Amino acid sequence: MKHRSILRALPFWLALLALLVMALQTSPTRQVYLGADKLYHWIGFATLTFTAHLAFPRIKLGSLLVWTLIGAASIELLQTLSPSRTASLGDMTVNIVGVLTGLGATQLMQKDRGPDATSRRRKKRRPQRKRHEGQQRDPS
Repeated sequence: MKHRSILRALPFWLALLALLVMALQTSPTRQVYLGADKLYHWIGFATLTFTAHLAFPRIKLGSLLVWTLIGAASIELLQTLSPSRTASLGDMTVNIVGVLTGLGATQLMQKDRGPDATSRRRKKRRPQRKRHEGQQRDPS
């Protein structure tokens, strides 16, 4: 059972590590084209959010949203500690779009699994009443 949870969380930890390395390196990532860094931000935070949901499925989506946005803002602020990097409102905006994309992907994935998968909370079972012999079952 533990191996399953470790394997389920592994993509999240790898995504987080890759995101931190890319975001906190002293020189910005080489861009394939002008503005490619926005694509990197979007893909990074969409992947991080999606894999966080897979790794921690019991966390409510609202909490997941808040924590990933706190992480995105923290990374942007940490970049100001490097002399060659700066925080960017444009980057933070794309980070938010990436987080929302990741949350949307989690909902699409759950929708594909069927109606039971869309419920994030376990349904509480009502205790069944004991029936006496000869008593008919309640049709409701």
